[in-house]
Amino acid sequence: MADRSRPGAAPHGVLRPALAVASLVPLAVAGTALALSEPHEPVPVQHQEVTAQEGARTAVCPGALQLPEDLAERTSDDDLGLVPPAEAVAVRTISLEPASSLLFGSVNPSTTLQEDDGSVRHPTIWTLDADGEVLGDDAEATDLGLAAQRQEKVTGPSRVVTAASQGGRPVADSVQSVITPSGDYRSLVVTRCSEATTSAGFLGVSTQRGDSSELVLRNDTDRPATASVQLWTAEGPAKMEGRSQVVVPAHSQERVLLGSVVADEPALGVRVDVVGSPLAMSVQATERDGLTPGGAEILTPLPDPASDLVIPGVDVAGAEPTVVIANPSGEATTATITVLGPDGPIEDATVEDLPLAPGSVIARPLPDLDEGTYAVAISAADPVQAVARAERTGKDLPGDTLGKPVDFTLTSPAPALVSHGITALPATTGPGALSLAATEEAVATVIPLGADGGAGKPIEVELDAGRTATLPAARLGVDGKPAAGISVVPDVPGAVHASWVQRAEDSDDGVLLSTLPVVPARGGTDAVTVRLSE
Repeated sequence: MADRSRPGAAPHGVLRPALAVASLVPLAVAGTALALSEPHEPVPVQHQEVTAQEGARTAVCPGALQLPEDLAERTSDDDLGLVPPAEAVAVRTISLEPASSLLFGSVNPSTTLQEDDGSVRHPTIWTLDADGEVLGDDAEATDLGLAAQRQEKVTGPSRVVTAASQGGRPVADSVQSVITPSGDYRSLVVTRCSEATTSAGFLGVSTQRGDSSELVLRNDTDRPATASVQLWTAEGPAKMEGRSQVVVPAHSQERVLLGSVVADEPALGVRVDVVGSPLAMSVQATERDGLTPGGAEILTPLPDPASDLVIPGVDVAGAEPTVVIANPSGEATTATITVLGPDGPIEDATVEDLPLAPGSVIARPLPDLDEGTYAVAISAADPVQAVARAERTGKDLPGDTLGKPVDFTLTSPAPALVSHGITALPATTGPGALSLAATEEAVATVIPLGADGGAGKPIEVELDAGRTATLPAARLGVDGKPAAGISVVPDVPGAVHASWVQRAEDSDDGVLLSTLPVVPARGGTDAVTVRLSE
């Protein structure tokens, strides 16, 4: 109730009617003005139309191997004369117009995608260093809608930016490679340059004595990011002990030494989820047995977990391979491992109903396989991730304390090729080969792509269900020169999986090894038109 004893206060019953009458006066005046004004003609709606398409593709190459950050903590004075790994990598990129015939199983010069001067449109390629300085923009091209570029002696991380002729997204791939032929980090390392992402998984790296594994998180944007890191072991999810959150400032890089979180694990799983800017992520793994080099790899993210996985290109030469499987879910599951060869499944190598505890990693050897190249198929009741570890052993090193050096590779699953797949090939010498596997009868058309933007003659490979086939690099030349990349086109969508197996010689004629899956081609999506209408 109003305070009526206050001087000047209006009685409650008188105030409301007065305000009501006052509020009607402006409305009455406005209504009179509207009644006296001339009616306006209706204004037509202007139709607006905007066309949007995906932009250029940017992939980050992690650069050469870095000396492990924990080196000083786990070496003695006698070890300080370590020979460092090679300081630079070679980066090769292939980029195709989405309408190039090379993506559809034929080699036909374009008669439609032409500039005003009659030249055929092709993508552009720029390779930039970590500071954004251009290392090269000199891509080679012909009349096939293909551009190819090779950059030598790239030190540190780099970025490859490539765009189709009309500014949209091309179909492209970039691969870095480096050979350290001798010394403590003797290895062949072939790594796909990957796009920044907000989630990633890695598998099979070791933190046992002498081994080092580091997660590398790179932020090339203007905004910070926070990465949530979880490690998996044979016993299940690891206790992260306050190491699960990693802040990566803008235009910076952070490294996480996995052995400082979980030590003495022969095969770890890693999961990273990012809030904020997407990150370019990789894992560097180096191994040593005392003073004997054990090889190295730089890994980029695995495909998403799936119930059915195929890993072509598993090299067997002396040492038995190992399949590493991770169950990322919170429920127990089972998996079946089948080894495929040129003549079909190897029955004695089949492992059925392998139990997988929640959040665990299992390493299963595959003994008694003859020398050759195989594919490993994994079928699980629930989505899993997997890799196959293969090794090549070199010759005895001089000295009483040194044994035979080893180089290893962790072969990733190769996603099914629905329409076509491509890969750039390592810019290194050595007897590489394309390894193919089929889940049903199919024909794969393989086209070698040249370093000059040309292409070789298409090769048709007939594949039976459950069998593998191999195309050596010698059959994939272009005008007598090694191919810079390959295009793989299946006639049955989703039936073909493929990996590239690269070998090289060390300083003592030993064999070094690395592998790379052929990825489904993504890019060249149609432009989207947005129209404003009545």
